[in-house]
Amino acid sequence: MVRLLILIFLNSALNIYSQGYLCAIGGGSENYNDWSDAPYGWIVNKSDSGKIVIISYSDASSWLPDYFLSLGASDAYNKKIESRAIADLQSTYNELIAADAIFIRGGDQWDYINLWKGTKTEEAITFVFQSGGVVAGTSAGAAVLGDLDFTARYGSAYPRSSLINPMQVKLDFDDEFLDLQPGVIFDTHFVERGRFGRLIPMIYKINIALGKDIIGAGLDDKTALCITPDGIAEVMGSAAVSFYYGDELTNFTNFNNDLYTIENLKCDQLLKGWKFNLSTREIEYIPPTAKFVDTARTWQFPITDFTVTGSNDISAQLDKSFNNYLSGITNPSVIVFSHQTFSTSTQLIIDFLNQHSVENFELILNQLTLNNSEYVQKINDANAFVFAGDSLFALSLLNQVTEIVPQAFYNKINTQTPCFFFGNSGKVAGEFYIDNTDTEGYAAYRGKLTNNEGINLFGELIFQPIVFDDADFYENRTCSVFWGLMLNRKRIGVYLDGDTDLKLNTSTRSMSGTGTVPGIFVDARSTTYVDSSTYIASSGVAPRQVVAMNNLRISLTKYTGINYLLEEGKFDNLLNLEIKTEELPHQYKLEQNYPNPFNPETTIKFFIPDGGNILLLVFDILGRKVSELVNGYYNQGTHTIYFNAENLSSGVYFYRLETKNYSDTKSMIILK
Repeated sequence: MVRLLILIFLNSALNIYSQGYLCAIGGGSENYNDWSDAPYGWIVNKSDSGKIVIISYSDASSWLPDYFLSLGASDAYNKKIESRAIADLQSTYNELIAADAIFIRGGDQWDYINLWKGTKTEEAITFVFQSGGVVAGTSAGAAVLGDLDFTARYGSAYPRSSLINPMQVKLDFDDEFLDLQPGVIFDTHFVERGRFGRLIPMIYKINIALGKDIIGAGLDDKTALCITPDGIAEVMGSAAVSFYYGDELTNFTNFNNDLYTIENLKCDQLLKGWKFNLSTREIEYIPPTAKFVDTARTWQFPITDFTVTGSNDISAQLDKSFNNYLSGITNPSVIVFSHQTFSTSTQLIIDFLNQHSVENFELILNQLTLNNSEYVQKINDANAFVFAGDSLFALSLLNQVTEIVPQAFYNKINTQTPCFFFGNSGKVAGEFYIDNTDTEGYAAYRGKLTNNEGINLFGELIFQPIVFDDADFYENRTCSVFWGLMLNRKRIGVYLDGDTDLKLNTSTRSMSGTGTVPGIFVDARSTTYVDSSTYIASSGVAPRQVVAMNNLRISLTKYTGINYLLEEGKFDNLLNLEIKTEELPHQYKLEQNYPNPFNPETTIKFFIPDGGNILLLVFDILGRKVSELVNGYYNQGTHTIYFNAENLSSGVYFYRLETKNYSDTKSMIILK
């Protein structure tokens, strides 16, 4: 009897204390004497330099086994498990449990879940982990290591569409496969694919739809999170791991007629050498490379009202955001600040103003015009300023206050003359802005982003528009806000995208957005430590421009008419949102898709006055059906559907909404 009790105790102790080691890697190619040596060496070390089995559902080269052997593994080889039949063989189980470490390659996580879930392979991986071994994975292999896994069952979920509708079917999760790290969901290729724009909606959906409080760990490429059995997670590699999670300051509103709010989601973004305690949700260790930030430094607030927009498409903004701006000004007399090489685009603005009988003057900025007395008089007579251009250097010449044109400009700003910025021009509204985000796809990775002086209408602001407009620039635009906040010790970062605009109000010291894609507000008022990557890529000119910052707060809302209060760091009437409803139309309505033209994603919004079966189809110009977006029952209200056309060629297409009592068709253009 005593012996039986001892065995029961030992088995219980094994279940409690013998959990193994975990290494989640954000993707990216490994190389000798590079970023990967530390985390992959950690895997070898924690497996006691034993046998490592590298598993996948597809063929693989000998590169990774050879790499592990070079780091000291006694044995390393690939094993292909491409079917449920093979995954469920006893021989597969026996082979895997003999490993000291199991490494799951990249690929498609749905294939791993679909082929291995509930099989001997899953059982063997769990056994190795619970026996104190190492389980690691990169990219899709890391995505299946958490408490919940983003399945990719319905394809990849993109940031823009995820922000528009976090309840979309593509944000699909599995809570039964492996479950190796409690309370965590991993997302990979984080900064290079702008995936903060989907991880934040993931956390919202998991909280609202599944009732689960979870940490979202966003793993940058060429970066790893190495976790010991006590839940201490150390960052290794070239970039950051970002931890997003709720606490006592965080609020989520219910999903109501396509509207929702996230207020003060906490974010700790950590670099190499930093450690995070996944159990207590606290930073465990801050390395001496980090620098202290004084939170008591003087605040800077907006010195005049101004509007910034999320798109460079001027024509799409004229009848909406720009017209709303003009409607708030009595008898507007407008100065359009631009530069010579942008004249074709500014002509759209001039034509619009002329068509609406608005007095206007285009002021071309360059070093020679800063002392033009005629320009001074034009500025003195104006009561509204507009900025448009792709040369931020030219637009920011207004900060040269020793010249008479900038002096006249700031004199008018001090009398509360409002401003409107089209797209990228809005970056100069802060004291500093980050440039070179749109000229080279790997600028942030290669250390080529630049920090520049703006015109300082709101000193705390680091602003980035068109953030999800082109995947080639996701990393640059994602990095720009965090790097700008860190480098300049600023408090407020804003990401805008699509048809969204943001109004900053000086009297209420607030900002509020309007549009399809909610703006993302990054609040760094409580950040006390910052750090920056020291990793220099082989083609880099400076370190990778990824940073560490603690105690960040992330807020966003799809509601209009509520303000984010800059002094308080929260929305002004969040408690009223649950009962707030907008007047609904009484008829069916199919709206024009946005953006249009598009590549590869667009959104289609429709309203139905009564619940019923809905069919939403896409046809090519010959009338052939190319996609069925909706086929099923929808409740009364407005609904937003996203359409990804990455598999279609450029051209004109048609989308048709059909119900029992209604049908409407609109055209759209794919432009690749």
